[in-house]
Amino acid sequence: MLALSAFPAWGEGVRRRVETPLGTLDIPVPPRRVVAIDSRISLESALALELPLVGYSHSRARPWVPVPPSVPMLAAPPDLEQILMLAPDLILCPDTAPASDWWPLARLSAIAPVLPSSHRVTWQANLRDLAGWLDRMDLAQARIADHAARIAVIRARHGTAIAQARVAALYFDPLKRRAMVCSAGTGYGLLMPAQVLAELGGSEIAADRLGPYGEVALESFGEVLGAADALLLLDFGDGAAQALAREPLWRRLPAVRAGRVETVPGNCTFGACYTANYLATAWQALYARVEA
Repeated sequence: MLALSAFPAWGEGVRRRVETPLGTLDIPVPPRRVVAIDSRISLESALALELPLVGYSHSRARPWVPVPPSVPMLAAPPDLEQILMLAPDLILCPDTAPASDWWPLARLSAIAPVLPSSHRVTWQANLRDLAGWLDRMDLAQARIADHAARIAVIRARHGTAIAQARVAALYFDPLKRRAMVCSAGTGYGLLMPAQVLAELGGSEIAADRLGPYGEVALESFGEVLGAADALLLLDFGDGAAQALAREPLWRRLPAVRAGRVETVPGNCTFGACYTANYLATAWQALYARVEA
């Protein structure tokens, strides 16, 4: 095991003092070697702000996220010794569970300054916070404006369907035989499907109809999901979507019988601007089904 003292403290160069939810930090400006602990919010935000990434953790980057092939996926949960060997001068990490193995924010701070993100606020707020600390607000505002323009086009094209249809984004857990609905207000915070739907002005199944983390038991499909006019099905590529298609209670849902189900490949429950754009296209396709 390598000792932290075996490595220099973050290198040398110009530093900037910033106030974060973690307190006052001195961060390098610009950073030269950045590690993104989370492959969703952290990685996407780093790419959006054109930070020099040397690695990322948690899970393989989604196909719609333009991570350079030269940037490796690191061990997951994060291996602090591996991160030490990369000698980062800045680390990005969610504040989900600072003492956990997956988000070891407290221990990472002994390696390099750590800038946090939160799953309880929008991706735009996370990106603005990071850009403000790193003096890259122009890049953040450009990403946010690009997405807003995309949303405006969809709202103009499908305004009636958006106003009238109740929708739900969900994925299926075949072992527990339950759906996980990605509405706002569950224990998972602001899931990306709910964020983008809110930007569009759409109507979702309220979190108080769901379990604490969005669960809907199979026997409750009719009662809960039957209220949806259309369904966005997230297909993680693990066979769960195919298992769901075999369930009689799924096939009886009005939205399923009417052909108002849009299947979206990939896990897009968390992320930032790239996942937001990906989901905007998916919601647009679903509303087109509503209008068909």
